[in-house]
Amino acid sequence: MTISSRAHYAIKAMLNLAFQMPNPVSLTSLAKKLDISLSYLEQIFALLRKNNLVKGVRGPGGGYVLGKPSEVISIAEIVSAIDINRKTAADFNGQPQSATLYAWGVLESKVSSHLDGITLAALHEETVERMNLSNEEKIVAA
Repeated sequence: MTISSRAHYAIKAMLNLAFQMPNPVSLTSLAKKLDISLSYLEQIFALLRKNNLVKGVRGPGGGYVLGKPSEVISIAEIVSAIDINRKTAADFNGQPQSATLYAWGVLESKVSSHLDGITLAALHEETVERMNLSNEEKIVAA
């Protein structure tokens, strides 16, 4: 199974927000950091905002922060918010178009279940631990 490039960027963006918490991050600075266009990132954030994964902070120094605690945001939730057309075995309602297509849906379900067990907080903590980052370095690393 592959994660779309859009979901890949969404996960990276969410990790950046987790590293910067509680400070808001502007989309302009995030687009530069991720090396993607601002308009592409705005499309991604529209979906993340629609799914309450991020929220905007207005005013000087404004930007985006996580919409809920990183301990409750799973990687699967981020992928689902972005890749809205992903099919799982349950989507076929017992009427698969082909055995191969159905098997792919089963595989998608298993991968989604695995990603559901990985939270943004856990990924953030493991990164900090493995890279042995101090508090000051965490901000730069994002």
